[in-house]
Amino acid sequence: MTFIKSTLAVLVGTFATNALANTQNNNDNDKTNIESITVVASKPDGIKISSGKLLSLPGTGNDPLKGLEALPGVVLATPSTGGPVAQPAIRGSSVSDNLYLTDGLEMGYVFHNDGISVYNPLLIESFELKTGAWSSQYANANGGVILTELRDPDADNPINVLDLSFFRSGFLYEQAIANNAAFYVSFRESLVHTYVDNFIEDEDFSFAVPPRNRDYQAKLIWDLDDNNVIRATASGAKDYIEIAFDADGRDIGKNPDLASGERYQTYFHSQAISWQNFNGDFETTTSLNLLTQNQQEREGDVFRWDADITKVILKADSQYQGEDVDVLFGAKVQSTEVDYVSSGRLLPCNLEFEVCPPSYFSDMFAEEGTLKFEQYHAYVSANGDLSANWDYQVGVALIGTNNNSQTYLEPRARLGYRLNDAHKLNLSAGIHHTLIDDYQYLIEGYGNTELEASEATHIVLNLESTLDDGLSMKTELFYKALDNLVVANPNAQKRSLAQDVSGFTRFEDVASGTAYGIELLVNKQLSDDWFGWASIAYSKTERDNPLTQQKFNSEFDLPWVANIVLDYKWDENWQIGAKWRFQSGRRYTQVNSATPYVEPNSATNEPLFYVPNYGEFNAEQWGNYHRLDIRADYKTEWFGLDTNLYIEVLNVYGSRAVQELEYNAAYTEFEKDYQFPDMPLPSIGISMTF
Repeated sequence: MTFIKSTLAVLVGTFATNALANTQNNNDNDKTNIESITVVASKPDGIKISSGKLLSLPGTGNDPLKGLEALPGVVLATPSTGGPVAQPAIRGSSVSDNLYLTDGLEMGYVFHNDGISVYNPLLIESFELKTGAWSSQYANANGGVILTELRDPDADNPINVLDLSFFRSGFLYEQAIANNAAFYVSFRESLVHTYVDNFIEDEDFSFAVPPRNRDYQAKLIWDLDDNNVIRATASGAKDYIEIAFDADGRDIGKNPDLASGERYQTYFHSQAISWQNFNGDFETTTSLNLLTQNQQEREGDVFRWDADITKVILKADSQYQGEDVDVLFGAKVQSTEVDYVSSGRLLPCNLEFEVCPPSYFSDMFAEEGTLKFEQYHAYVSANGDLSANWDYQVGVALIGTNNNSQTYLEPRARLGYRLNDAHKLNLSAGIHHTLIDDYQYLIEGYGNTELEASEATHIVLNLESTLDDGLSMKTELFYKALDNLVVANPNAQKRSLAQDVSGFTRFEDVASGTAYGIELLVNKQLSDDWFGWASIAYSKTERDNPLTQQKFNSEFDLPWVANIVLDYKWDENWQIGAKWRFQSGRRYTQVNSATPYVEPNSATNEPLFYVPNYGEFNAEQWGNYHRLDIRADYKTEWFGLDTNLYIEVLNVYGSRAVQELEYNAAYTEFEKDYQFPDMPLPSIGISMTF
């Protein structure tokens, strides 16, 4: 929807000024550390990126995790319905099929509603993307695994940072407590709510509550002795927005159930304590994590959801490093309680598989209750060398829940062969499951309490090549088979007031899909004053819905995706960078016509709304999209303080790609809504260190 574009335009396009105060870091030491960074490291099951240089990567807004969108296998595309800012969809899986861990701990969510991550970028040490057939250490995901590492507090070089800008402000306070203990606290809050109304382009709605978000992180580290480290962490985030639609606007004209507006709010708080122990050849980390979340969603009278979620997670991970073999093993137990209130129309729908029919004909429901269940995960994995040229990794995971007595055994294996000093071949395979955590599907009044986990079979063949001059290349073929996907039962969807849908199950886990493709990544490590990477990927993603007997392209089936990222240190003062992206056009469903619906016994005989008649689902595709972002950083000295000025321009040549068609109430006319940004968008910033 247009309000999403307006919000993002303010967040990224506003001219920003940052002031960093009381920073104790020495620039010369920082430069030495940066020069030794391995920016992109290929791994058999994914890619690891150090964040130091990515703070200046064009198009990321100083957020290293935004670098995910420039990696092969990742599609970041806002849903065709407008929706919130997209999250990564990895190799044909849904965005809800990813596992996010921060310092090994589960978070409530990772990206704000403006697309920025919930972490202070000065705390991100690295992140890793695992895309297929990864180690049995990671379970409850079949899309991808995103591991974020936050740095420990530095007792020797504590810093205090004040960050002020037009769109976000915050602080980072770091301090030593003793020679063996230190802590930091970070807090940030968006400021877009103070002036976003001035940027609204769409006159059919207003912000009842303007978009707003905030986040915090805190960590305490205590080195008890050479063999024991205690860490206490706390983190959280909050996002919320409320929209009011004009009574005579197109949105209510198309769906009268939206008259009460839309509201979205979510927040989480995570508190954890962990103990890291070194004992000879063993290293063990044990943690206890309390995660509380709130989810609020109101889409007019169509659907309302308010849930308080509490998770208590106890886990232990151990590593044994032997002469011939490394062994990883561990276990996790989790208790989850969901207190919910839900109401709205009894209209089952999953936008991944269909366009929802009109909600107006469906009966109303209201329900509140509590879901309680336990989950567990245990694993063992071993890796080592079989000979000078052969190596292996083999493991198994056991994952399950007492919800419907589900238990799944997940074998994982990789076999590697070194062809020569420059080339290594890896073949990996694994079974993965994702337990349902969209709890709306599991409540009795709306969903189906018998739904079970989705399943994916991963097969990956990759060739890792080391080239000259710091260049490396990774070529990867992948195949993924998806089963047990949740779809809405068309027999339970009312399309007229007289239709009887009682007795039909509203959701079933019977759909399937496939994803396959080839990816090529060429990486230049940081040397000779520049680094960068280039990737190109071709893939195919399909879904099969047996309830409707339809096979179709997935919404995120963008066959061709290419990225080029370059960063060059011009001289002692100037550093310049560019990021270019190409992707195939988005899939969408064509509206062929619309049928007026007139209320029975209507006095005026005027249509209450129009029912659109759609063509084949996801059969149409927009044209290809490409975009260039550039950035220049200038290091100088102002008032005796080390200063960095930067200028960034998004979408330099104003490329435009259609995101959705905004139809009028009768579906006779439409306006094209373009992906953000649809014009060159500059920003400027300044940071001062003292």
